[in-house]
Amino acid sequence: MIPGLGDWDPFNIATVGELMAGTDVSWWLSGGCALDVFLGRVTRRHGDIDVSVRRSEWPLLRRHLADRLEVFIARDGALYPLPSRNVPLNDEVHNLWAREPDGDAWRVQLNLEPCDGSEWVFRRDSRIRRPIAEVVSHRDDGLPFVNPAVQLLWKARDAQPKDEIDFANVMPHLAAAERAWLSAAITLAHPDSPWRDRL
Repeated sequence: MIPGLGDWDPFNIATVGELMAGTDVSWWLSGGCALDVFLGRVTRRHGDIDVSVRRSEWPLLRRHLADRLEVFIARDGALYPLPSRNVPLNDEVHNLWAREPDGDAWRVQLNLEPCDGSEWVFRRDSRIRRPIAEVVSHRDDGLPFVNPAVQLLWKARDAQPKDEIDFANVMPHLAAAERAWLSAAITLAHPDSPWRDRL
């Protein structure tokens, strides 16, 4: 375990794009920053920045990042070193924090997403699946970012004040079909969410 989690000084979106350039890994911006990309404006301060990747492609990404960032497992409020390259990550590992080798501040969180062929699988409830082509959108310049309905599903279980801000900002811009999908997904996976009755 790594004592003391330390502070965040997240990369901006452009730097994330530069970091991921040249890799064959399927990746997309996620979290609150991705919702800002969807809305086309910054809506609030973000304490971190998230990048999601197919779980199966983590070994490829690890090689891509090897000389650029040092990466640690983030789990249950603690940080742990990665296992050696020939040891696969435990299935319970979903989030990784990364920083520059000579830096102290954390720069990007990597989320390992389970996928089944061309389908994304919601880790909290495998009954919820969507084609990757519907989970990942693209900005005009090609930047991949998560479908906002999918991101709101992650936030629905235990919505914090920042999540309520995101919900209020995104909902007026969400297409009817996406709103219906989100309603059904929340009903299935998080039936106690207060958002269920607001969709």
